[in-house]
Amino acid sequence: MQSNNNSYRKLNPSQHVFELYLFVNPIGLKCLNSEHEVLHFIESLELNEGFKVHFRFLTFHNFNTVTQYMKRLNMPTNDLQLRNQIYETIYEASLAYKAALMQGKKRGRKFLMLLQKELNINMAEYSSDLLIEVAKGANLDVEMFLEDKASSFVKSSYDADQKIAQEMNISNNPSLVIFDNFNQQFGVLLEDVINCELIEKAFNHANSLDHQSQMPQQKKARSVGKSYLQIIK
Repeated sequence: MQSNNNSYRKLNPSQHVFELYLFVNPIGLKCLNSEHEVLHFIESLELNEGFKVHFRFLTFHNFNTVTQYMKRLNMPTNDLQLRNQIYETIYEASLAYKAALMQGKKRGRKFLMLLQKELNINMAEYSSDLLIEVAKGANLDVEMFLEDKASSFVKSSYDADQKIAQEMNISNNPSLVIFDNFNQQFGVLLEDVINCELIEKAFNHANSLDHQSQMPQQKKARSVGKSYLQIIK
């Protein structure tokens, strides 16, 4: 990873910890691409720079994000039956992802990305059979996965993720929030376009950010507060 702004390299990696929260649509291709970009950047940052990174992929959706998804795929947004079907599919896929996470973060992420690949690249139809196939591909215990998906705990965990998104003022999928432990007041939010170049710029600004006026000049970037993060640590 080549850097145009090496401000984070001046810091002590052993003391510097980054926190990343990527909000995604579990059935979206654009979100799959963003997940690949984030994972690639994290791998480069940890391998080449030695910094510690804590990260999570969280699903999020509401009326507006469903509209964005439909427009992206040139679907008629005034088709209420189709809209409700998409909303329910995203909800079910979100529960499936949360259930997969119960068997480990890596397996959960693998499940999420395999599901997105099947739906968007292999053009599979969303179904219970597809979830089982993807669960097997992610090396999950399928029986346990199905039990967890139907559990009240997974539903509560899903609701908690929606609350986190609301408190971070998330309105788009994908959205990436970046914090670092040297700045306890503000973080950086990237929306819509998420790639390694923009993530690196956001990282460098997150290091020195103490006021919104210091935000990078990106239409899709803004600052977010951190005071509520204790609920997700």
